[in-house]
Amino acid sequence: MADEKLKEQFYKVLDEIEAPDGTFMHTDIEAQDFRPELKYPRENFVSDIKRIISSYDSKIQTDMTGFFGFVIEKNTDGISTIKGYPSVINLDKDDAPPEVVKIFNCVKRFSEDNEVIVKNNKTLTGYLNIVIKALPEFLTLIGKVQHKTHSYSVDVHTLKVLQGVMQNPKYTALPKDDRRVLQIAVLLHDITKKEGEIDKSHPACGAKDAGFILNKLALAPDVKDRICLIIKNHDWLERYNKGITSVEDFAAALKNGNDFLMLAIMAEADLKAVRRCGEFYERYKDVLDRGVKEISAVINNHLSAA
Repeated sequence: MADEKLKEQFYKVLDEIEAPDGTFMHTDIEAQDFRPELKYPRENFVSDIKRIISSYDSKIQTDMTGFFGFVIEKNTDGISTIKGYPSVINLDKDDAPPEVVKIFNCVKRFSEDNEVIVKNNKTLTGYLNIVIKALPEFLTLIGKVQHKTHSYSVDVHTLKVLQGVMQNPKYTALPKDDRRVLQIAVLLHDITKKEGEIDKSHPACGAKDAGFILNKLALAPDVKDRICLIIKNHDWLERYNKGITSVEDFAAALKNGNDFLMLAIMAEADLKAVRRCGEFYERYKDVLDRGVKEISAVINNHLSAA
């Protein structure tokens, strides 16, 4: 569990970044030079781990890194990437073999001693360093390249979605508890997304992982369940557009409170954060509008008949 002081700092950051006149809301995330960087970058961490385990066969390599909660695997383009979340929590390097000690030191340097730097933005740098202390799993997203459809790496995309959500007037009208659910869901919505690939499994996988990740925040079970529900269904628009999931099924799953409204807000921001200048959003905004109207109508009919 995250300590209470860190949890308070994390929540304070979430409150501050949604301030309309604050630094985050006025940061140009679309700028070509906007790029959060790590003091100990992902690619250096991956390279160091590969060098340490290179003399072992693949099974032993997996066992060695798996002890620390991750593996190094290659994507469809042959690029080595992290799967899982490197951690030394509850581990001790005393009396461990030299190679394990080396892995321990790299993992600690990456997951506990690391820092985010946003050039020329001291305030946002401070915010993101609180986020990675509360949710060190977010470190695995920084600099992670997406499929060529996207203009942004996963971390930048995530921050742009968060900013877009918070700029939506419908978001500002939500109760604070709903805003908190949506904030955390956005931060974790692509947490398992594969590097450089189209990854249709990431909403369901991300929701599952988020369920474990969020245990450290000691959230009420219903709050955690709502966050996971949002993550699991953040691809609802694609499933609606392709007829994979029916309007009735969406309405049944998302009928409670503001759950579907929150997903509608997130879908708009998500589309706008795929490519620069809102190109992707312009292509699908009519589908979004139609889907929101159809699903909302069925939800409202169910509620009025109850």
